[in-house]
Amino acid sequence: MQQQGITNGTLPKARQLKYQQVETEVRKLAETLPVNAKMPTERELAANYGCSVLTVRKGLKVLADEGIIRRRMGSGTFIARHSVAPLPAMRLLGLLTHSKSDAYAYQLLQSIGHAALEQSIQPRSLWIKGFDNDTRRQIEMLAREGCTAFVLPWFPPGKENQVREFLHDSPVPVSLPQPIPGFERFCFVEPQLFGRPSAQVVEMLVRYFSLLGSEHIAFIGPDAPHSTILQCQLVAYTSAMSRQQRPVICQLVAQQGRTMDELAKRWSVYRGKLAVISYDDEHALRLMTAMHKIGLSAPEDFRIVGFNNTEASRFSDPPLSTVAQNYDFISEWLIRNALASAEGRVEQASEIPNCNLLIRATCGGAGHVDDTFRAQLPGLTLVEETAK
Repeated sequence: MQQQGITNGTLPKARQLKYQQVETEVRKLAETLPVNAKMPTERELAANYGCSVLTVRKGLKVLADEGIIRRRMGSGTFIARHSVAPLPAMRLLGLLTHSKSDAYAYQLLQSIGHAALEQSIQPRSLWIKGFDNDTRRQIEMLAREGCTAFVLPWFPPGKENQVREFLHDSPVPVSLPQPIPGFERFCFVEPQLFGRPSAQVVEMLVRYFSLLGSEHIAFIGPDAPHSTILQCQLVAYTSAMSRQQRPVICQLVAQQGRTMDELAKRWSVYRGKLAVISYDDEHALRLMTAMHKIGLSAPEDFRIVGFNNTEASRFSDPPLSTVAQNYDFISEWLIRNALASAEGRVEQASEIPNCNLLIRATCGGAGHVDDTFRAQLPGLTLVEETAK
């Protein structure tokens, strides 16, 4: 007779505690950074992994005890050594990580690091504040060590001109997350495809909420007019709403201030009838927090979907439904484009896989998805996730 919880003589795998998950991820991140490189702050790591600063601190203590990281009072946390010494035969690939990177950028950075190591490529990260002479000097230093190409996973919206000027003088090619005029060949995907998946997803989300019976469908995003992705999403949203002859309810909010709290109060008049499509998980979670302050909750009073499937979305209360980016796909093609560019070739993705809508607690779709429902949403794969 089998004991409860034991199958075929195998003990069930113990679930990692949150600080252990943080320790595991930071350990992987540390392997991508050169010795003496400065790590993100505890607050930045906490925001990235969707936990408290105390949880991050507990995870970092394990690495500090092992001597992998070193804390300097008043200066920050630095890489002291690697767990595994890099192989001399490994190719070097530089990773340019902007100091203002968001949760999406950090998650993509980790995916690139993992993908590089699987291909016997040693990733070397540079944490940069901008695209200036200091960054050029750092690139030149790594180029002398054997880095023949770099990957820029993300840069702040509105910095396209600075990136373009930087690329003119870069001593080595840099693979880009979006097309830059004059440097389109360095984008990981063919330029005409960039932004198309985001637009298609937003159009499908309007249809998704319509099928669920939402009377009003709104869009929320950052006040970032230079963002190409935001522009694609806004056009798709307004077009889809117009085709359905629905009123457009849209709000772009600033990073700081009371705008989100004020928005929650305005949108509270739609209580029980509102669905919200968010530009990313960050804005979705900020709106959820503002709604909770006035006694509203998802999905009972409003439905909401984020974008990017960041760590914070998985551990929010309730768990945030979100569109999952294919980080492995993006990472693979950023690396392929970088390596090809170093050899004077052009290699870009010519097609992009469908995105997944992870149906968790906040979108109100759990239990409503069947084959007929899925057939009405081409280009969007629906994945129901149950609470763990």
